[in-house]
Amino acid sequence: MNIAAYCASRLREVGFEAVFDPGTPVSEEKGEIIEVSMHDFSPEAAIWLAFCGAGEARSEEGHLLARKSGENGLTRVFTRKEAAIERLVYPWDLLEWQERVMEKMEWEDFSGREGVYVMGTLRVGEGTVIMPGVVVEGAVWAGDGCRIGPNCYLRGCVSLGNGCVVGQGVELKNCIIGNGTFIPHLSYAGDSIIGSDVNFGAGTVCSNFRHDGGEHRMVAGGKLEFTGRNKLGAVIGDHVRLGANTVVLPGRVLPPGAWTRPGEVFTGA
Repeated sequence: MNIAAYCASRLREVGFEAVFDPGTPVSEEKGEIIEVSMHDFSPEAAIWLAFCGAGEARSEEGHLLARKSGENGLTRVFTRKEAAIERLVYPWDLLEWQERVMEKMEWEDFSGREGVYVMGTLRVGEGTVIMPGVVVEGAVWAGDGCRIGPNCYLRGCVSLGNGCVVGQGVELKNCIIGNGTFIPHLSYAGDSIIGSDVNFGAGTVCSNFRHDGGEHRMVAGGKLEFTGRNKLGAVIGDHVRLGANTVVLPGRVLPPGAWTRPGEVFTGA
């Protein structure tokens, strides 16, 4: 185990939950000993932080605890909130970020709404209509003026922008969907990021799983990158039009304004 990993494990043991001023200046004493002024932070944690200058320390969940910065080797420490923002590098990072945000949200009680089955949490904006037969299994956030259902299945973390339409028999899993997007008529999207003003033709599928169960790769910044995910759907830009019965293979990117023909299997980037 390297020094960074060891320090990370010791920081976890004492609980890295304190909030401090990330702009507080640090000073270097006796080589790699780093002193950081903190608020409500245990002395033992400060000790292990001090010896963490030999690299990057992350928790088992991937939260950034500390890393080397600058030519002088001083270590800057991030709060959990900063760490989440710092790690938004690739499009698929948004899916993990959404889960963290939704964990802290305040939710409405929909248990009394006839025909709506909520086995999780649900929040809706002004004027949003949820039709009978909708099943929520996870955390779902719908903006203003949306229409959902009937007989839709929303699971995992799903967020809908304002003015979205989710039609009859649609299944959505772990999706981020922009304003004014229409996903009607027996469609499926899993682990996908879908822009604004997108239209799914009837029966469109954004698949999210490889037959071999392997890690997905996706093109980002002109390079094919490993994502660390074994479930990943599509990243779809704004104003895209998908013809009826389009199938988008896992890990694909459709640029803004793209169109597909009815029945097309999209195997592009």
